Amino acid sequence: MKRAATIIALALALCALVGTMALAKIRFHTVSFDQDMLVNGVLVKKGEYQARFNEQNGELTILEGSRAVVTTTVKEETLAKKAPETSFEVKTGDNGPMLTKITFGGSRYALLISDNQSAEGQ
Repeated sequence: MKRAATIIALALALCALVGTMALAKIRFHTVSFDQDMLVNGVLVKKGEYQARFNEQNGELTILEGSRAVVTTTVKEETLAKKAPETSFEVKTGDNGPMLTKITFGGSRYALLISDNQSAEGQ
């Protein structure tokens, strides 16, 4: 009886763990930057990267291979219709171009990138 209770408890714990992982919606997209730019104060060189967006905690991570180049907090902005292609907006600041918005092709939202570094200087 004690063994059965232990097995049931372990099964419930495993289900809770798997259920939590299923709720974390993480999406990957390939992005190509044609120029060097700042993302939340970190210089990202021109080139091709993987962008990982975690919908649960609102974090966007730019990856070069498996190495995280920068992680930043973003805010979702709902679009009227699906984006036809991946695009991004860049603002020119004192330290050079800064990524301010990224939209992934086929999605119904744009990601507004918070730039804590530039907010300190204003």
